[in-house]
Amino acid sequence: MGNNFKSLLPPSSVAAERAQEQATTEPVKALNTGMVRWVKNPDLCPAELLPWLAWEFAVDFWDGSWSEEQKRQVIKDAAYVHQHRGTAGAVRRALGSVSLPTTVIEWWEDAPRKDPYTFRIEVYSQQAIDAGLYDMIRRQVEKAKNLRSQLSTIDVIADLGGEGAYYTGGATTVYISMIIEPGE
Repeated sequence: MGNNFKSLLPPSSVAAERAQEQATTEPVKALNTGMVRWVKNPDLCPAELLPWLAWEFAVDFWDGSWSEEQKRQVIKDAAYVHQHRGTAGAVRRALGSVSLPTTVIEWWEDAPRKDPYTFRIEVYSQQAIDAGLYDMIRRQVEKAKNLRSQLSTIDVIADLGGEGAYYTGGATTVYISMIIEPGE
């Protein structure tokens, strides 16, 4: 510290004030000022601070049991969901926290057409889906959809046991009916 120390105190300050200023300068200079930028970035923020970053980004629904990647993705998607709230795109983006491929099918895209202003969600999964996931999907959709539209169903398209060998068999039979008349 020695000769390059520049005091911010006025010339009339007493020796005790100057000693305190010199003693507290080193810890202040040692502070990591880059941390301020890190905690505002969803990719760089320490995992233990993610709930507060989610609050700052106005995340509508937060689940502490999500994986760290899910939490970071929800925070990244929050601005888009808020800007596009009420659109199918916002619903799709909000469902990014589910970590499963999902599709939003609106009433006019469905065959046969459904009731106006309804839509359904298709969730593609390789495993069974529990009630907690259904609840999370419903809450995410309710926050992102427009008020007039209603979620009609959540369809799970599961490919359970789709891996493995399949065997098929068949047989061919022929039946011929012949009538032989007695000769005269």
